[in-house]
Amino acid sequence: MKIPISIMILLIILASIGLIAINTELSYDSLEPIQYISPENGNIKLTSTLYFVYDHALRKESRSIVVDDKNYDQVIILNLSYGSKNSYFKTIYDKGINVNSVDLINNTCYVNIDKTSQFDALLSDIDFPLYIWSIVNSLTENTHIKNVQILIDGKQFDYPLNGHNLNEPLSMDVKLVYNKIPTAADIVLDFLENINLKRFDLAYNLLDRKSQELYSYSDFIIYGNKFINLHNDFQRDTIYTRVYSDFQEVFIKFAKQYESDGFMLNTYDKWRVVKEDEIYRINMTND
Repeated sequence: MKIPISIMILLIILASIGLIAINTELSYDSLEPIQYISPENGNIKLTSTLYFVYDHALRKESRSIVVDDKNYDQVIILNLSYGSKNSYFKTIYDKGINVNSVDLINNTCYVNIDKTSQFDALLSDIDFPLYIWSIVNSLTENTHIKNVQILIDGKQFDYPLNGHNLNEPLSMDVKLVYNKIPTAADIVLDFLENINLKRFDLAYNLLDRKSQELYSYSDFIIYGNKFINLHNDFQRDTIYTRVYSDFQEVFIKFAKQYESDGFMLNTYDKWRVVKEDEIYRINMTND
């Protein structure tokens, strides 16, 4: 069967077009540097809890930190070295003791501490176990870290420690954390701290049911951002509580220095706190 000449010519033309397309370099628009997202840019911002020593107990403090997949343990130790926002809260760094290295292997974090005269002095301190668990609890807040092995000059150190031994991996101990019955003022302070950290989800959970019915979560985020902007550069000054039969009012004075003349600019805010299921909650309905 002969193929018509017209069809042969058409096939030759199509084949030629295909060869030209294959051998022709196609140009693409190049990305500007600002448009390029590196796959190595894995940094994330999160809120973690650090533990400090004060008045024979561990004290919690929320801290906003930036980490990647490989350096969570080092970032936590670094933030402990910065100290607490509360000058009374302490860590081993306040005792003149440094951490030489931090390594995470198979869910156990190895923390290597200098053995110095300051460390020897801390051994005789009644709060020595707390200083160790301020490190342990801070690190084990991350679910990827199950235990912390403390090393002294790179070696295990035999020393009894609250029913444990310093030479063994230690896990979180919540019994050492200060646990007081929160007051209405405590709830407001937690509420404000969460807002300042932009943890609006945690702050929203401190509202009572009526307030959550009145404010959707998206409305509350607007409220939180507005509060941050209005209180920019202000510091909390004084706080007091007025008690009524069925609720409490918490008043807070904020202050900042006005420009450069030393004059203090003040602003006042108040929150209504009610008990709901025997737990203090913030009521924003004004009912």
